[in-house]
Amino acid sequence: MSQADGEITPASSLSGIQLQLFMLGTFRATEAIAWTSIFPYVYFMIQSFDEVDHADIPLYSGMLISIFTFCEFLSGMVWAKISDRIGRKPTLLIGALCGIITAISFGLSKSMVAIALSRALGGLTNPNVGVVQTCVGELVERKEQQAKAFSVVPFLRSLGTLLGPPLGGLLADPVKLYPNVFQEKSIWKSFPYLLPNLLVGVLSFSGMVLGLLLLQETHPQLVNKPDIGIRTYLAFKYLFTGNFRKHNCARYSRLDQAEEDGIELRMETEAEPEQEAIQAPCAITTPHKTKPTEKPLSKAFTLQVILQVISVFLLAFHKVSSDIITPIFLAIPAKTTKPADNLVERNIFQFTDVFGFSSQKIGFILLTQAGVAIIAQSTLIPWIVGRFGALKCYRMILCIFPVAYLFTPFLVKLKSPFSIIALLFDLWVKVLLSSTGYICSAIFFLARINGVAASFGCLARSIGPLISGRLFKWGIQEGYIGIAFWTLSTVAFIGALESFFLLDHA
Repeated sequence: MSQADGEITPASSLSGIQLQLFMLGTFRATEAIAWTSIFPYVYFMIQSFDEVDHADIPLYSGMLISIFTFCEFLSGMVWAKISDRIGRKPTLLIGALCGIITAISFGLSKSMVAIALSRALGGLTNPNVGVVQTCVGELVERKEQQAKAFSVVPFLRSLGTLLGPPLGGLLADPVKLYPNVFQEKSIWKSFPYLLPNLLVGVLSFSGMVLGLLLLQETHPQLVNKPDIGIRTYLAFKYLFTGNFRKHNCARYSRLDQAEEDGIELRMETEAEPEQEAIQAPCAITTPHKTKPTEKPLSKAFTLQVILQVISVFLLAFHKVSSDIITPIFLAIPAKTTKPADNLVERNIFQFTDVFGFSSQKIGFILLTQAGVAIIAQSTLIPWIVGRFGALKCYRMILCIFPVAYLFTPFLVKLKSPFSIIALLFDLWVKVLLSSTGYICSAIFFLARINGVAASFGCLARSIGPLISGRLFKWGIQEGYIGIAFWTLSTVAFIGALESFFLLDHA
């Protein structure tokens, strides 16, 4: 049978699987944008409510960001059970719909209670963390292939994590930033933080529509259930192509090693997924083979697995905490810190100098960071990892993190423009380190820790901002503005030491 008659070739099969991985990645990317877009303006948003003392804003900022990930952590198992009952695709679509509602409600909030409830609901109604990984595992069944496929979705999520902060910083309070475009007497003045959240809602809606039309159900018991979304897509496709003959639905097969290598190569060498002709998503067929026996949970958690989970936790803890307190450090005004005449600096660590940047300036700074990361992920990082090996690179970047955190607070003491130049260099180095670390961990960590690592990653993203925010508040009150960064330096140092006990492909 020819391809024109409906036969699916290996290339088109690869394209179909890539489409599914891309769709799953868009759900994670949109979630990441929703989570990180508030980083640059959360300080100013809380300040605008006049409910919290200025010195307490860093603490409440950390708490607000922690709420989302902690609620996400709490609801993970519930969403897993729901997806087992109704299917993976409906679960993800429900999550996207809830994401639209919670994003817009956050932008319309006018009090601390309202924004806290909105973020909590956003975390509770987000099923993506566990369900997306389950979908990837069901799309690509062989364990050695899953390790590569699992790295595609995190790559797309990392793009969302990088793009979220600059989008939030550049769109928040548009009447103040862009007075020629946004009028004084408009909804944007009444709700200055609605615009970035409206963008998040639009992205979530777009992902939901594309998911409805293109995403394939992967639940083994529901995979052949009629899908009205896919049927609608096929109807429009053949309507606009003028081809009304009966469609012979192409069925996916599991990828072989060469095809998986193709996905991995594109993931490591391109900033965005390759755009190919869309193949209609249909049912997945599994070749007749004996499924390998799973190891008991007690035997699966070897010493190396535990060490790898700890390493993921520590990296997520200090990197996410840094991502959150850095915009706060840049935004906090000088009047918030202890006046110089009331402070006797007894050592080099005791100072209260701050940058006092606007949300727009913070957005531009973080935009440069995102640009550096995207370029590096498609060019420099793959070459470095290929040259030195994943584990060696992982150890090297973990050893640099403690030094970077140690010097970050001192950058404010430099005179302009050297302080800005040093700040940009500091942020670029950190994003290169974190991008390399996540890519390396995806390569050499055992595939079976993905689910556990995701759960502990959520926990780290919950605890880290809370602790860092409290430390930042204490630092403002006592004159040690850098105490939060120096604590992260200590955590990163522990992570660096722990990495030397890791083995490659244990």
